[in-house]
Amino acid sequence: MNYNVAILIDLLAGLFFLFGLLIGGYHSAYALVPLVLCGYHIWKLWQMRSSPELAFLLIFSITYPIFWILSISLSVDIHYLFWNVDNILITKALAAQGLFLCCLFIGMANKPPSTIALHPRRNSSILFWTCITLMMICLAIVVSSVQGSIFEQSYDYELSGSSILFEYVLILIIIAYAYSGQSKTRSRALIFCSVLFVLAPLYFGKRLPAAMVMFSLLLLFWRPKGLKQVALIFCAGFFSLSLLALFRVGDSSANTLTQILLNVGSEGAMRNNQGGVVYSSAAYMKLVEDGIFDIHFAIESMINTALSIFLPSAMVSEAAYINFSAMHHIPIPGNGGLPGVGFYVWGREIGIVLAGLFFGRLMYKSRYSYLSSIYVTFLLFTFPRWMAYNVNIMFKAGTLLVIGYLITRLVSSVSSPNRVDRPSPDKPEPSN
Repeated sequence: MNYNVAILIDLLAGLFFLFGLLIGGYHSAYALVPLVLCGYHIWKLWQMRSSPELAFLLIFSITYPIFWILSISLSVDIHYLFWNVDNILITKALAAQGLFLCCLFIGMANKPPSTIALHPRRNSSILFWTCITLMMICLAIVVSSVQGSIFEQSYDYELSGSSILFEYVLILIIIAYAYSGQSKTRSRALIFCSVLFVLAPLYFGKRLPAAMVMFSLLLLFWRPKGLKQVALIFCAGFFSLSLLALFRVGDSSANTLTQILLNVGSEGAMRNNQGGVVYSSAAYMKLVEDGIFDIHFAIESMINTALSIFLPSAMVSEAAYINFSAMHHIPIPGNGGLPGVGFYVWGREIGIVLAGLFFGRLMYKSRYSYLSSIYVTFLLFTFPRWMAYNVNIMFKAGTLLVIGYLITRLVSSVSSPNRVDRPSPDKPEPSN
């Protein structure tokens, strides 16, 4: 498709979502926003079909308006806490998400980003095996600190310890891959260690970190070819994780395939997963409209999010985590909200636009800058986290990854010159 036509469609869709966000109380916007959002996803899936990373992200993202449409069609509440919000707030939340996606694609100039899987790999045995060793140390620490297992069938068995290393190990996976060279032994070692970080989180009922590590394995070593493969892999994973969620809570009320996929509980309403994210997004909108998430809160939240990059969570204000702050004013599940809504809390409409353009531009630069590619790789591997909980991981862990890579690059340049595989003739050598 002609570049100018694609940008024009993005601009028109963005204006529509902006209009829906500003006047979400009108029935026309209430009816059209989720439908247009689904249509926009489908069009982008076709346009970006050469990028499995964007395909996974868009298929995951489209589930939210689809769940809302199914909720209306089947007369099932989107969440068991739905009575705290209303349809208009959900419409505005979906409009905010649509505006963010439009700006994201405008920022990347409608060109698929480039992950490190598409760049030549550096070759450093010392750095690679250091990362592998640290991965094993992380596994030992987190397994010994988290109590309870999937067999206890509860959402409340986290008695002590943090499982964040199950997710932050992605930093080590990315750096290890970047310095693995062409050695088959190193690739097998990285795959083996990464698989451990898929199985261990599942034992403790941690579906999200397991899914993100699995995404990294798929997109680094076994890149799916075409939308069909991506859709089949996603649907198989989604169904499996839905069954795991059902087993985890030990709820026998879901007797049909539809109830399992929609996670309908004994209350006759959806519980967490997509339903919880949509509900939480609407709850944030309500807190903005009620003046609780005001400009003062937005500034405090952004400052403390920046501080949380280098400080432990106990040393920063709770305002850094929008979902935790919201719990003091309105009941929400553990889910956070959609990223478009998170950026709306920080900067209203202009915040959504600036954030979308900024991250889109980084994705565009990943085609030419290896450092940008490192960061964008992390973004595209962790999208289930920042798409469904909060955007903090984009800043905190993403910055730590960039710092870690710069340090390893310095060590590599001091110890020995980098040996890289030459790129294919149609791929330019990325700059550092």
